[in-house]
Amino acid sequence: MTPAIQRAVIAGFVALLLVGVAMWGSAVGAVPAPAAISGTDANRAEKTIKVGYVTSPTHPYGKALQMFADRVGKVSSGRLGIELVPTYAGGDDIQLLNDMRDGTIMAGSVSAAVWELEGVDSFEALQMPFLVNSYALESAVLASPIATQMLKGTKAIELTGIAIHEGGIRKPASASSCLLSPSDFEGVKVRSVESPLLTTSLFALGAKPVLLPLSDVYLGLKQKVVHAIEANLGLVYTQKLYEVLTCMSGNVNLWPFPTVLAMNTRAWNRLTDDQEKWIRAAAKDLSSDSLAILTDPTSTLVGDLCTAGLKFGNASPAQIAALRAAVQPVYDKYSRKQPTGSIIKQIEALKASISPPAPKPFPAGCTAP
Repeated sequence: MTPAIQRAVIAGFVALLLVGVAMWGSAVGAVPAPAAISGTDANRAEKTIKVGYVTSPTHPYGKALQMFADRVGKVSSGRLGIELVPTYAGGDDIQLLNDMRDGTIMAGSVSAAVWELEGVDSFEALQMPFLVNSYALESAVLASPIATQMLKGTKAIELTGIAIHEGGIRKPASASSCLLSPSDFEGVKVRSVESPLLTTSLFALGAKPVLLPLSDVYLGLKQKVVHAIEANLGLVYTQKLYEVLTCMSGNVNLWPFPTVLAMNTRAWNRLTDDQEKWIRAAAKDLSSDSLAILTDPTSTLVGDLCTAGLKFGNASPAQIAALRAAVQPVYDKYSRKQPTGSIIKQIEALKASISPPAPKPFPAGCTAP
């Protein structure tokens, strides 16, 4: 069986598994009820917009969207309400995207990684391996015309892009030894989201990507269906993955994991001019809000993960250079695509002008031997 056929079989199995999970969740009432209307009084709102997203309210996605929802209520003086729907479809980004397209839900925030599956290529450059490797660089990218250019790509599937916000830079985390060099990745089964770009990148590093829904990751690690994951700190903490992981690579920043707030275009066109202005005004700071959450100097997240037993390993400059060299075939492939290739060049130009702050040292006892 060829690798392509193997991946197709895996993808089909995952799709069936997701359907089963969704049906089971519905049967036992596992899917959370929609959140209350945010930022306004339900009796005063002239219109309420449901916004789905795939994480819990405590994840950076949820926290930033709550700030957006509250701001909508404020700028509209309570006339427009945002009803946040967390853990949409059990955490299935693809289902959320499809439901937005057909109008089942008016709006949602969908991880940038899966838009490629629906023919939207404009977000690919943002997740090229080792390109956007700091929040300082991502802040510059999302505050630049590059973000507007990327958001225009959603029009291809009749969705209106509103804003991009971040969930946390992804790092490799393993149930055994740290993944710090290409040799460490060789043959390791790494859980991946259903993204051609990210799975291609993991293959280039020498890993064996395994498509697995988020709801199955904990058990998958425990039962050794996968040996490692690519994840951000918030995901590891909110999903309690620290219980089945040993080491997270502290300075191996694979790619950011942004999400794209968008709305069904037919529904957007039914908004009044004032309602559009309120949403745009409230979304203006969504990117910076999300990055502020992730760079909060008072955050105890790293220490909390360390206390829970997770260790952090640091790659040497030579190891990081070797990792970047290993993914050069990914750049050779995606740089030929447009608008991906031109956006990569724009981000590289920004990167050359930015000096990211030095990383904070890990708390005592948190560093892997």
